[in-house]
Amino acid sequence: MHSIMRNAAITIFGATLASSMALPLMAQAAPSTELPPNGTALVFVNTQAILPIAPGADSAQVKFQAVVNQFQAELAGLEARIDSMMADYRRQESLMGQAGKEQKQQEILEVQRSAQARSQQLDVESQQRRNELLAPILQRVTDVIEEIRGERGYAIVFDIAESGVIAADNSLDITGAVLERLGVAPGPTAGGGGR
Repeated sequence: MHSIMRNAAITIFGATLASSMALPLMAQAAPSTELPPNGTALVFVNTQAILPIAPGADSAQVKFQAVVNQFQAELAGLEARIDSMMADYRRQESLMGQAGKEQKQQEILEVQRSAQARSQQLDVESQQRRNELLAPILQRVTDVIEEIRGERGYAIVFDIAESGVIAADNSLDITGAVLERLGVAPGPTAGGGGR
């Protein structure tokens, strides 16, 4: 049962970390708010530098953490129930006949299966809740990126955090301008562009 709890916690927190933390590439200075020239074909943005500090991100994180805490408490309760059943079985095992042992083992197995199914269900629910909380933030960030793209005549905006880009000219980075338009002061980022 400990593995159910551990796997659920890893899954819940792993999704959170993967989506909100930048990979620790080399630290960079604050992104420039200067934009590439009008009509530049390709520019990029680093959403990993934007999303954790975008307006509403703190509130969404607090709400999501409350959901995670609630789910962890439920899983801990299931784990305690299974541990209790196992302890009772061990205490009474020598007094039981073969049929009694098999019945108790089956009961424990059914509760373990139920707990595993609930753990998987909670994982899906946590991802859904996370997506619900992030949706308005992502939409606002996307709208700002699209506004800048349209105003400046950029053909394509890549998300350097997800596109697999190895290196890029920092003068093509619009991350600082996106942050500025969101009302957030650009700060140092991890892994913006290359040279």
